[in-house]
Amino acid sequence: MVPPLRIVNRRRGGWLRWPLRLLLWAGVTAGLSAGPAAVGLYVYFSQDLPDIPSVASWQPAMASHAYAQDGRLLARYATERREVVPLARMPSTLIQAFLAAEDKRFFEHGGVDYRATARAMLANLVASSTVQGASTLTQQLCKPLVGRQKSYVRKAREAILARRTEARLDKLDILYLYLNQIYLGAGAYGAQAAARTYFGVDVADLSLAQASMLAGLPPQPGRVNPFLDLPASRARQAYVLGRMVEEGFISQAEADSARQADLRLQPASDDVFGDGAPDYAEHGRRAVQARYGEDAVYRGGLSIHLAVDADLQRAAGDALQTGLETVGRRQGYVGPRAQLDTPAERAAFLAAATETYGGPAALVGDGPWLALVTGVTAKGATAQVGGLRVEIPLEGGLAWAKPYTLKARSNRGALKDPRAALAEGDVVWVDALPPAPPPKRRRKAKAPPAPSGPQARLAQPPPLEGALVAIDPRSGRVEAMVGGYDHDRSEYNRAFQGCRQPGSVFKPVVYSLALTKGYTLATPLADTPITVYDQGASFLWKPKNFGGKYRGEVLLHEALARSMNLPAIRTLQYVGADQAVRWAERLGISTPMAAQPSLVLGSSCVYPWDMVQVFGTFAARGRAARPHFVTRVLDRAGRVLEDRTRPDDAWAPVELRLDGLLRAAWEPRPQVVPEDTSYLMQTALKAVVDRGTATAAQALGRPAAGKTGTTDAYDAWFVGFTDQLVAGVWVGSDRNKRRLGRGETGGKVALPIWLAFMQAAHVGAPVVDFTDSPPESIEVVAIDPATGLLAAEGGKALRLPFSRGTPPTRAARPVCTCDAGDVAMVEGSF
Repeated sequence: MVPPLRIVNRRRGGWLRWPLRLLLWAGVTAGLSAGPAAVGLYVYFSQDLPDIPSVASWQPAMASHAYAQDGRLLARYATERREVVPLARMPSTLIQAFLAAEDKRFFEHGGVDYRATARAMLANLVASSTVQGASTLTQQLCKPLVGRQKSYVRKAREAILARRTEARLDKLDILYLYLNQIYLGAGAYGAQAAARTYFGVDVADLSLAQASMLAGLPPQPGRVNPFLDLPASRARQAYVLGRMVEEGFISQAEADSARQADLRLQPASDDVFGDGAPDYAEHGRRAVQARYGEDAVYRGGLSIHLAVDADLQRAAGDALQTGLETVGRRQGYVGPRAQLDTPAERAAFLAAATETYGGPAALVGDGPWLALVTGVTAKGATAQVGGLRVEIPLEGGLAWAKPYTLKARSNRGALKDPRAALAEGDVVWVDALPPAPPPKRRRKAKAPPAPSGPQARLAQPPPLEGALVAIDPRSGRVEAMVGGYDHDRSEYNRAFQGCRQPGSVFKPVVYSLALTKGYTLATPLADTPITVYDQGASFLWKPKNFGGKYRGEVLLHEALARSMNLPAIRTLQYVGADQAVRWAERLGISTPMAAQPSLVLGSSCVYPWDMVQVFGTFAARGRAARPHFVTRVLDRAGRVLEDRTRPDDAWAPVELRLDGLLRAAWEPRPQVVPEDTSYLMQTALKAVVDRGTATAAQALGRPAAGKTGTTDAYDAWFVGFTDQLVAGVWVGSDRNKRRLGRGETGGKVALPIWLAFMQAAHVGAPVVDFTDSPPESIEVVAIDPATGLLAAEGGKALRLPFSRGTPPTRAARPVCTCDAGDVAMVEGSF
């Protein structure tokens, strides 16, 4: 039976069928094409993505550090301040703080937290701006590798690289890389650098308060960090502590205690130099950079061990600063730093100074401080140092401040009336008033009135500059080097860059050459007027001695000790100016020198560094010192790249000292000056201290040798040595704008600086006379001090060393001991 025909209304619901079929068709089509499209997008976004390094091969940019002999940190060189430390050294509270603040599901996701991503996208869509992020720690680690531009392409590439990183590395390895890589503001990369930068502690010693502060920095480290915005950083810290409580890492009580804890921030500083050796550390950096390149120094994590003795370096800086300030006060006052005429200007200055110095409290330290002069009388002045009022008395505080004029040639005298130097509204430097000497006992002496408040002394940055270099002549270690009064004021290193006329300091160069060509310490030299034709300058030159006096005929050792000019010029004529130039180069002079008659008087400029090397050669009995600033360089893994460790380096490991012993045996220093000649120069330069122009150096209390030097107006020198150390000091005007003034010689200006440094350097050192053990080629003979002949029996005698075979063979005339009326034979030689 045929079933009944069923009639169906095809129009009922028909309007839904075609859209459903269309959606079904689109879904099937999308499903079939999604795979190739996804692959295409993946290939597109992952183009040129970097490979994932292993933890072992990871080499981030690391700071290089420079150390003194005793291991003290002197400088840090970096484009990114980072110190890589193992994860085991990081406290658990630090790791928990970063996880709570940045990625609570770190141990659950595979590099991308899709749940957090969806939540952030929805929040940003509702807010129509970026109000929430969802980057995992792994994505933050990968961010620098894919670029920092804000775009979905970058986010996609970041996600792909994060997934690859999770597939390649262990979670703990990722944490290790992240906590050593992340930028945390103030130039600090990684938790260790940030701990030292903000709190001055090792990462292992971070408290919960400090750790939570660091964990709050990643979102905006360049704008929100404790140095730039402490309140905002505190707010971020509170957020981190709250998240740690929510995650069960800490209790609410611990969070409250950490929130109230004192953070004790380090002073914010961009200074790359540590313990007081900026000139030395910078010179060491240049030397290492010349050998290994800029990238190795600023990103390679090198350990650079310098030859500097940190204590001697500090003593050198103190001696130079004190000496320059002393000379500056002796020369007079150069004027105020500024003159504030209006009450508004003065009020603004005092407000800024009060903020800097901390208000009306006792002055701490020795200054100097900037002060505003508020009143001047015939007896002194008053000034404001921030919120503190101080008195500047005439006696002790202002007497030195006589006005200076450029053409003045006398440094004598004292200020009689303070109103001649100061005026109300002057901005000046002041420092602590030194204690007054005890008054002489007088029965009816009236006690001076007690000061009504704190007292200070007018100060000024010295108008002159200087340099000091010290070398151990036996090892070649450069123990100290200061290139100027203040590295912050001027990075110009005068020890190496200041080519200055050496004056009489150059005379030993010419005399030492003459001793190799037949002269002896007893050679008579004419100290009489002379006229010399200077061919280079085409004029007749009539040189004079300092003081304008002549002695007729003197022995060579006496001419050097007394720094006589005429005998030195005649000695140059004997050896020849051209040969003297070549000899100077052999001794270590690196600057071009003009072969002219004035060469022996120091007319050609030299570097202080070069002159110290010359005297170091004499101190080392003619052997080149081979001076060095760098003793060891190690790479980030501790491998030795270079080593100049000496066997006597008490701070070095035993194995490196043994290597130094072998190296010393296989690399002997060249003998650039004959040993006997060097010994003769040691004796002659010792006479400069014993009875010549440098007798002030006797205050050192041990045998010393050296030479003073003074140019006509602008340079003062002293270079000298003991058995242990050779040091040179230059003081003068950089651009020849400031005359030293009448009476300001090398012995008065430079020698006191040398003496102060050497006294500090020789504390506890044994007293050794470097002339006690002459070479076998030396014989000592008694000679007549007037003629240089053998001493006559009963006459005056001076014992001088001679190279073997060179003592005089004739004797001086005997001294007549006859009575009046007797006839004696006194003619002829015996």
